[in-house]
Amino acid sequence: MVTITSKIVICGDFAVGKTTFVKSFLGGEVLEGYKPTIGVDIGKKVFDIEENKLIFQIWDLSGQQSFQAIRYQFYSRTDGAVLIFDISRRKSYQNILSWTEEMLEQTGLIPVVLVGNKIDLRDQTTDHVTTAEGEELSKLITQQTKIQTPFVEASAIQRYNNLTPFISLGKMILQRHES
Repeated sequence: MVTITSKIVICGDFAVGKTTFVKSFLGGEVLEGYKPTIGVDIGKKVFDIEENKLIFQIWDLSGQQSFQAIRYQFYSRTDGAVLIFDISRRKSYQNILSWTEEMLEQTGLIPVVLVGNKIDLRDQTTDHVTTAEGEELSKLITQQTKIQTPFVEASAIQRYNNLTPFISLGKMILQRHES
């Protein structure tokens, strides 16, 4: 059994549900309504994968453009990332490649999981991002990073698939650690 401490950044546009997603993973209270993250929020989660202990230091980065300049310092020593877009806001999906580029410039090649959040809103929008589009974007990120990038659809507010991205990321980090 090995213990690995990893810094994980959570990236994406403002109001895509990053903070709610992190809170649901950490087991905290999930509140409806939008409250912007100022700079960064940091949380910690300890869990086991394949008889190994993982300690994730989770950095929820502000998605607001006005924080871009200070965001760069938060990428230092990052071991993995979760890129999140809101399936009901196509623009947040379209911006993921910019987020990927920003992150990779600061971190180098690291494991990434792509999350299409707010699938509970899929029936309430006519121009939502489809599962196929999310999968296509994950393939594109895989080509950019040369690291398999899984795509997960989730609903942070309903706590649906909120663990899956972190388990996938944990397995990828363990794999890198072993090689």
